[in-house]
Amino acid sequence: MFGKRAVIITQCLGAGAKSTAKDIKQSLSWWGISKIGVFNGSLMSDIIWDKLPNKKRKKLIKKINKLARKFKKINYSKPAHTKLIVKIKFAFCRMIQKKVHKNGGGLDSDYWLNNGWLGKKRPWKELKHKR
Repeated sequence: MFGKRAVIITQCLGAGAKSTAKDIKQSLSWWGISKIGVFNGSLMSDIIWDKLPNKKRKKLIKKINKLARKFKKINYSKPAHTKLIVKIKFAFCRMIQKKVHKNGGGLDSDYWLNNGWLGKKRPWKELKHKR
């Protein structure tokens, strides 16, 4: 998932949208995604668009348009930049996979080995060479 981007869209009646988006964002980050946008559409009233107050509709439209503009500006011919925190998470997982591999391995550590990640290869460096 390195080099990819994601947008999380949540909607709920009441509380929960922000914590749900936070959990999803954390998982995506562990998978290697650095560029993650979030839209929380928490509604404390009716869920039918036409029944929402104009003020609430305008606020939601403004919020989603702002996020859309941000992602529209991206040059998608280039992979997303891999942030330092994602590289640190990769290093942590790599240490675990090296230990697992040393103790007999498994499907995950075999995957890491086959991709060269237990050695010197890194997924974000491979993306630069694929262009």
